[in-house]
Amino acid sequence: MKNNQIYKESQSFITWWLCLLYLFIIGVGVYTAWSYSDQGKIGEFSIGALIGLIAFAIIFFTRLQSRIDAEGIHIRFFPFIWKEKTWRWNEIGDVYVKRYSPWEYGGWGYRFGRGGTAFTTKGSYGIHLVVQRNRAKMLIGTQKPKEVNEILKLYRKVNQG
Repeated sequence: MKNNQIYKESQSFITWWLCLLYLFIIGVGVYTAWSYSDQGKIGEFSIGALIGLIAFAIIFFTRLQSRIDAEGIHIRFFPFIWKEKTWRWNEIGDVYVKRYSPWEYGGWGYRFGRGGTAFTTKGSYGIHLVVQRNRAKMLIGTQKPKEVNEILKLYRKVNQG
């Protein structure tokens, strides 16, 4: 039995509170630069603003794209993983959706922690998989745990039977 269902998800770090925090920090920086502009401190603000802009650009453009299909589980985590990474069903030992704490992995992002390697942007649910070959553990964040759980059940059933 061949299954043609494909699950796709795209996530980013951008949230309303992160944008608000960033605007607040920029606002404080602009106010400080304006307050000290008569004392020649405007150059320091420019360097700080440039660093802040670069940090925001990295956060803004970071995308975690995941796909689950008949071949396996695929991810791309731009700008950290440019080329799609794939775990084929015959390479996966165990796979399920789990609730996790970002502190298990040291926060969100491309992380290494006691639970294995994590690819997350936000939230507290992820696809936990164990690679058969080396017992490596992976966590791929998801914002739709129920949908992912259903497609995982479907493909595990197809590939075990």
